[in-house]
Amino acid sequence: MRRLTTAFFVLCVLLFVLGAGFTLGSNVGRGGANPSGDGLVSLLSRGAPAPPNSQPRGAAPPASASADLQEQFQVFWEAWSVVDREYLDRAALDPHKLTHGAIRGMLEAIGDPHTVFMDPEQSEVSDAELRGTFEGIGVHVDLVDGRLRIVTPVDGSPGEKAGLRAGDIVLQADGKDLAGLTLNQAVNAIRGPRGTAVRLLVEREGWPAPRPFEIVRSDIKLESVRTRQLDNGIGYVRISTFAATTARDLRPPLERLMQAHPRGIVLDLRANPGGFLQAALEVSSEFVSGGVLLYEEHADGHRDTFRAKPGGRATQVPVAVLVDKGSASAAEIVAGALRDRERAVLVGEQTFGKGTVQNLHQLADKSTVRVTMARWLTPNEQPLQGVGLTPDIAVAPGAPNTDPALDRAVQHLLSQR
Repeated sequence: MRRLTTAFFVLCVLLFVLGAGFTLGSNVGRGGANPSGDGLVSLLSRGAPAPPNSQPRGAAPPASASADLQEQFQVFWEAWSVVDREYLDRAALDPHKLTHGAIRGMLEAIGDPHTVFMDPEQSEVSDAELRGTFEGIGVHVDLVDGRLRIVTPVDGSPGEKAGLRAGDIVLQADGKDLAGLTLNQAVNAIRGPRGTAVRLLVEREGWPAPRPFEIVRSDIKLESVRTRQLDNGIGYVRISTFAATTARDLRPPLERLMQAHPRGIVLDLRANPGGFLQAALEVSSEFVSGGVLLYEEHADGHRDTFRAKPGGRATQVPVAVLVDKGSASAAEIVAGALRDRERAVLVGEQTFGKGTVQNLHQLADKSTVRVTMARWLTPNEQPLQGVGLTPDIAVAPGAPNTDPALDRAVQHLLSQR
């Protein structure tokens, strides 16, 4: 009876995963009704997730489950039966762990670092930064060629204060080698509660050898929008991430900047790892009066088209967008849209190149499946994934306490009138 109960439990969960994780993934998000978050992960700890897509318990297998697919899953049950019948340590046969392991292995076999399974605890962590407060070292990361690469440290975070930079490769965490781990496994090796320390071994281009960093985790609060008036009548807008409230937080200060009749605006998207698609579209609409902002291309070849909303506050003033190798995902959407709509020039470095769309699906036990379901193209149909955006005006990072990219952007804007 115990074996039958355990097998039935695992079967129910696997059928649910196939139904919700794949059938639902092909339908949710079309037409922009549900904003999609990006696939980047932050080294955070604790917090509650943003509401993902979900489906009731007992979801049926997808309509695409052919006889061949069902036959392949018979092999799984054969393996399960052998383990359940013969494995020595009966206490180790935890149905939750075995089910999560089966799902995780299935998704890892796809070979896409952004299509992942997260258990309930990981799910709680993964989207905390989009709500604005969390605990951790405050570093956005991604898996590039099997290595954990820092996309950007959060402004004012322990990671930034310790000296971590965009492009750094984290080799070890507390002596544990991170090579060959999945993105979630690598993040789990680094994250932890506030007040605790983690020792990282970091590789950086130009260093003769990796260097250690000891970082104490702490509370982190994100302010995604900052503005100020520069000299010579230039407005400055810094967006550090595209959180759910970013577009709303941008409107009042942008309106105040426009009341001063600026000669131009610098939009700083450096070290911005992305965030919600809807936030990126609304921010773009503040600077673009009309037309296509983005194409979303799906596996079957069809495209969803996203257009600028009317009523933008800064649709006529010249704009220069600052980008670097830490500008990713939603940040690249905004930069690409403004350039292709001939509303801005890009100043700085080549961007990261994160241009795929992930849908997040909550499963029956509060774990989640994040599935790549589309890719993004700029208005001129330029793909972002693995390519990024090349700046119109290339500017390398300067010495400490200097900002040559900002200086060059201001110079360009002043030359426009």
